[in-house]
This record gives sequence, C-alpha cells and structure tokens, in this order.
Amino acid sequence: MTVSRIAKMLPLVGGVAMSVALNGADAPLDESVSILQQWVETERQISQSESTWEADRASMEGLIEIYTQELADLEEMIESAEKDTSEAEVLRASLLEQDAQVKGLENKLLGSLMNAEIALKGLETLLPQPLQEELSPLFGSLPENPNDSKLAIGQRIQPLVAILTQVQKFNQVVTVVEGFREFSEGHTVQTETVYFGLGAAFYVDETNENAGIGIPGPDGWEWKADNSLIQNIRTFVDIYRGKQQARYVDIPVTLK
Repeated sequence: MTVSRIAKMLPLVGGVAMSVALNGADAPLDESVSILQQWVETERQISQSESTWEADRASMEGLIEIYTQELADLEEMIESAEKDTSEAEVLRASLLEQDAQVKGLENKLLGSLMNAEIALKGLETLLPQPLQEELSPLFGSLPENPNDSKLAIGQRIQPLVAILTQVQKFNQVVTVVEGFREFSEGHTVQTETVYFGLGAAFYVDETNENAGIGIPGPDGWEWKADNSLIQNIRTFVDIYRGKQQARYVDIPVTLK
C-alpha cells in the first residue's frame, strides 16, 4: 500500500476510533472493524488494479512503439514501391518505343525481301543452264507468293543470300561444263561449253565438227553456231583440262 493510501486511511481510522469512544458499548466494535476491513480490501484492489494498469500501460507503449516502427517501415516500402513502379513505367515506355521501331524496320525489310524474291525468280531463266540446275533447290525454297508467306524473315533471307553468293561465284570464274546439244532433229552430240562468268559462253563438240557462241538475252541464253571457232575453243578446253600448255587463245566475244 502506498504512502498516499496510508494517509487517506488515517482519517477513516480516527473516525472509527472516535465513533467507538462516543458511542461506547452501543457501537458494535465488530461493525467498525468490518468496515475497516472492507475499506482495506477496497484499497488493496484499487492498488492491485493500478499495478495491473501500469503493467498494461507499459506493454501498450511497447506495442505502440513497435507498430509505429512497422508503420514507418511500411511507408518506406510504399514509397520505394512507388519509385520502382515509376521507373518500371519509364522502362516499359522505352521498351514499347523500341518494339515499335523494330516492327517498323521489320516491315521495311519485309518489303525489300519480297521485292528481292520476285526479282530473283524473274532472273532464274536468264542464268546459264548449269547454274540453274545447281540452284534449283534454292529457287524451289522461295515462297510462291511472297505476299502471303508464313516463313520467318530469317528463313526467307537464307536462300536469297545463298543464290546471290553462288551467282557471284559463278560470275567470277571460268567454268567448263560437259553436256549434250541437239544440232539437228534427232542428232544430239556431246559438247563441252566454256562459260566466262555470266557474260558469254562457247561450245565445241567432242568430234570438233560444231562450235558456237552463247550470250545472255532477254528471254534466256541465245546460241549461235560458228564453226570458225572450233579450233580455238578446242585449244582453250584442252588447256583448261591440262592437255596442252597454257598460252593465249583468241576468242572473239560480242556482247549485246
């Protein structure tokens, strides 16, 4: 019991004692003692309640401090999340812009790709026959309708690059090709044809009886017989095959 509680008890104790003195035996002592005991019990309960309240108050203050810190942490997290969200929006906008640019470039590339496919298909019949046969699988892989192809851009570029590479390679070298040529109805003879790139070609048969020249034309290669070239073309072919020593060979070429 605290000092303040004891101080409050003194008047009550004094009052009880004075009541006993004034009333003498008429005032039951037991009743006074009972009142005093009830008062003491009440004060004890009050004191106990105060102690409990103090403990609860300390606990609540601790909880308030914890919740205050958690609230501060939560506000910091919200602020950080808002900042991250803002940065994410900026990044998203940047990515969308880049995606639009890429799609724009893809559309331009697709347009150029379709034009190239159409142009190459038109050039196929203008190539020398041996080159046409070599590139036939690649030409076959080109889409029949460039405007309605489901192939990816990379898949469509590959055959184009391969065709152009082989055409360029053929145009940079001299190529000798064995084949057959019909000189009259029902009369087919084996020949050797010399292609000087894509510019001109000469042929001579195995019997050295027929020779001629070929040049590319608007509808394909055009061939013209010229037996005056037999000896020079045969000499050139033999040099190419390693059957004769290398030397200059005069071969006339007329280009359109």
